[in-house]
Amino acid sequence: MNGHPLPRRHAFRHIGGFTLLELLVVVVIIGIVLGVVAVNATPNPRSQLNDDAQKMARLIELGQEEAQLTSRPVAWEGDAQGWRFYESTPNGWRLLTRDVLAPGHWRQGMDSVQIVAGAATVPGAPQRLVFGREAIGLPWRVALTSQGARVDIVSDGGPRVLTEAQ
Repeated sequence: MNGHPLPRRHAFRHIGGFTLLELLVVVVIIGIVLGVVAVNATPNPRSQLNDDAQKMARLIELGQEEAQLTSRPVAWEGDAQGWRFYESTPNGWRLLTRDVLAPGHWRQGMDSVQIVAGAATVPGAPQRLVFGREAIGLPWRVALTSQGARVDIVSDGGPRVLTEAQ
């Protein structure tokens, strides 16, 4: 080494930003992600109605099982705001407020909730579906209507409760 510094290669490269192509790719990816989020975040009224009907079908099945297990009739009532289950007692119908059979509300408001077949009718009382101790009962149908869409919750009298989009 003769005291002269060794020639240095360019230690510093030009540090620049992103290329236009890289920025365009990032913008396209962000647009796709935002589009997917916007579609999934916007509630679909028909989908919510179907979800409410499916949930109610499962709850009604549980109400039927409750009637069989406790040997007491259980009744279901529904209106535009929500639903309620009742159990029969020696003093009349008592609102169930425990666990999953507690009163509930629809995810979206209903235009109408109508028992179109199989209702137990008592003058001056609201329409009710009444489930007895027996596993087999009468066929029934409940129509849920919201924002022009309709889904029926139906049973042929057996333990299985289904939904049918109209």
